Amino acid sequence: MQEMGIESTLVEAINSGEKTIEARLGKPKFLKIHEDDIISVREDLWLGDEVINSFPDAVRIKITQVLYFESFEDMLNAVDHQAAVPSAKTVADALKTYRKYYSEADEAEYGVVAFYFEVTE
Repeated sequence: MQEMGIESTLVEAINSGEKTIEARLGKPKFLKIHEDDIISVREDLWLGDEVINSFPDAVRIKITQVLYFESFEDMLNAVDHQAAVPSAKTVADALKTYRKYYSEADEAEYGVVAFYFEVTE
């Protein structure tokens, strides 16, 4: 089973059903994830720019759909941006969140993969 680290407040949003899309760069690790895969989500507690604690297997998700995009902006314009970034009021707000973690150069090199998911046992 693959593991994916997600910031702690977003794990809460997954459990509440607010967050149903996770997007990552299209790097090989993430391109191996397919529909019906079960992913173990590691809850990462961040302080500033670093993870200070992690909680493995905080929740498990089942991938229900995988979509590919050239950029986070393309992805956010095609999906419900609040399902990806629940705190974002606009697509521009959601894009700012992704820009904190991913450079435009990496985005151009790898593209973006978006995972629709549901919480599973």
